[in-house]
Amino acid sequence: MYIRRVTVENVKSFRAETSFDLGPGVNYFVGDNNGGKSTVLEALLFLFEGPTATKWTPDAFYSTKAEGPTRVTAEIAGEVEALVTQEKFALLKDFVFESDGETILRLERSSDDRTIIQNGKSKNVNVKAVCFWHPEHKQFENVTGIDAKVKAMFDFEAIWADAQPGDHIDFANTKTLGRLLDAAFQRFAQTDRWGRLVTAHQNAFAPDDDESFLVETKRLAADIKTLVDEQYGHAAMRFEFTLPDPSVFMKQGRLHVDDGAGETPVEGKGSGMQRAIALGIIQLYAKSEALGDQDNPTPLILMLDEPETWLHPTAQLRLGDALSAIGEKEQVFIITHSPYLIRKFDSTRHQLAVIAGQGADRRIDTSTTFGLFGVGEPTWGEINYRAFNICSHEFHNELYGHITRHVETAKADSSSAKEGELDDFLLAEGIAKSKTWLRPSGSSTSRTLTVYIRNTIHHPENGLNAPVTDAELRASTDALVAIVERLQK
Repeated sequence: MYIRRVTVENVKSFRAETSFDLGPGVNYFVGDNNGGKSTVLEALLFLFEGPTATKWTPDAFYSTKAEGPTRVTAEIAGEVEALVTQEKFALLKDFVFESDGETILRLERSSDDRTIIQNGKSKNVNVKAVCFWHPEHKQFENVTGIDAKVKAMFDFEAIWADAQPGDHIDFANTKTLGRLLDAAFQRFAQTDRWGRLVTAHQNAFAPDDDESFLVETKRLAADIKTLVDEQYGHAAMRFEFTLPDPSVFMKQGRLHVDDGAGETPVEGKGSGMQRAIALGIIQLYAKSEALGDQDNPTPLILMLDEPETWLHPTAQLRLGDALSAIGEKEQVFIITHSPYLIRKFDSTRHQLAVIAGQGADRRIDTSTTFGLFGVGEPTWGEINYRAFNICSHEFHNELYGHITRHVETAKADSSSAKEGELDDFLLAEGIAKSKTWLRPSGSSTSRTLTVYIRNTIHHPENGLNAPVTDAELRASTDALVAIVERLQK
């Protein structure tokens, strides 16, 4: 089960209704600072967990001077039908419907205070209530009451770039570290040592042993019984102490770290060390038996905000591999500026959203709607160009190569395209022959800016020609992008 779409409206800088299609595996979000990448993840947490006195408050989360309510809507797909067979989610059975070939649930949280007619009665709904779309009634209805059931649909684990100490190193069995510990405990529970602990516990609390702790509890129960019998009537009672659940042991556990400055609990270390440990736990989780553990059926959604921070390129590549492995079983959201993490993007398994610009000028491209050199396969050069407005020699080469193939395909003999033929094609597309290329032999040729730049990239040994300026690289790149986009239509 996964979140297949999220729509935000009047959330921080997102005023107009804006939707993001999501995949069940790894979802990358790239773009310039303050573009709204983190806001998308915050919106999901706002939807499923609800606002508190300190989080997602109107002054910090709602769009300022917005017209209309703040709204976040999401669609859940995947194992939805299996979800509503569970007793605690059975009340959602009537809210399941088909959309775009998938069985989904659609839910919404809105700041709009409103009254709806539900089950023949008026019901007040506000931002504290999560509502589900009823396919027959054609309205959002609050059927779950408090948010506990909604929160139980997914286990969210978010590691923010500015995470507070200890936020993400958690022993709870809904977290990555907790799941690793739980899997380790299950193995330990098969050992003789655990068997001896079970026997010792049984002896300590044996009901028929005079040295058992239960002897003391029998006296206590008898004293309580005497008072209850006198005041309320007869009532038999006894104490029982079962073997503690593994979660009880985990609550008492702490992770200690010695980084050369002395051993302290992990929360006493700096944020850099804590982040490194958290990312190490994530990578270990990707290789562990805990991933996809059937004893923990609640889907984990992992949210990582700039996980490349403090990691060198090789470590970033390893982290990318680990996150791809987790994405085979769990849904992962990654906000990144790193070309090394993006190198692990696979258009057949992953989703990519490039957010460029801000506010009304914001543009959102996804891996299914762009990719100049193959549907859904944007290169890092194109991502840099669209997300950060950065031109590079690599991207210029990619564009030049694509046009070269186009010219060669149009030739009757399919022979290699010569520079002159490329110049003629580019001239017909509106790029003037404005440059002169000098050769070591002493000859010179009039060339388009594009061919001139290509030659300077591929022939750096030729020092006779002036270097290409940033402005020239941008002018040629912009023109080539426009040509390739026309060719794709």
